[in-house]
Amino acid sequence: MDPRKKIACIVLGAGSSIRFGAPKQLAEFQGKSLVQTAIDVANASSSDYVFLVLGKSSSEILENLQLGRAEVVFNKDFQAGIASSIKCGLANVPDDCAGMIIMVADQPYLTSVHLDMLIDRFWKSPKSIIVLSNRGEARNPVLIPFELVPALEELQDDEGARALVRKNPQTILVEVVDPKVFLDVDTKDSMLKLGNES
Repeated sequence: MDPRKKIACIVLGAGSSIRFGAPKQLAEFQGKSLVQTAIDVANASSSDYVFLVLGKSSSEILENLQLGRAEVVFNKDFQAGIASSIKCGLANVPDDCAGMIIMVADQPYLTSVHLDMLIDRFWKSPKSIIVLSNRGEARNPVLIPFELVPALEELQDDEGARALVRKNPQTILVEVVDPKVFLDVDTKDSMLKLGNES
């Protein structure tokens, strides 16, 4: 009997926010910080565990964050790129997990319904990568089966989980019609654009 029956959700929030010019995680959208929105979405999903990976400005972020059931993981190597944050999150995933959702903390239109779409589809094909898509194009977030953890651990620098998606022919796309779900924040200008989309 396979003991791996649970799902972890890893929220990546360790970025340096260089292009944003301030801790992007604390930028507010519709009255709530981006990182708080991401944590609330992950906590409301059917995932069994939630891990928030923090790096730069972690103390300031935590002072302004309600974690709920989420656990915080500190990535001291955050400057090495997103791959280091993925590995940091993976190192804390319990052994009873069959898969891990890897999501970013700057997609404020993403909801727990979208995460549960990934999870529901995963249990039908628990050896496959499951990824949200729009018009047939793979987007974030991604659900990776436990069997592919070694491949995730080989990611380097700014390679994210989607690098694995591109290489894996067994990836299953879960279509989301509304492209707004995939809007993310990289600069203050993109934050203003988000406000115009709401």
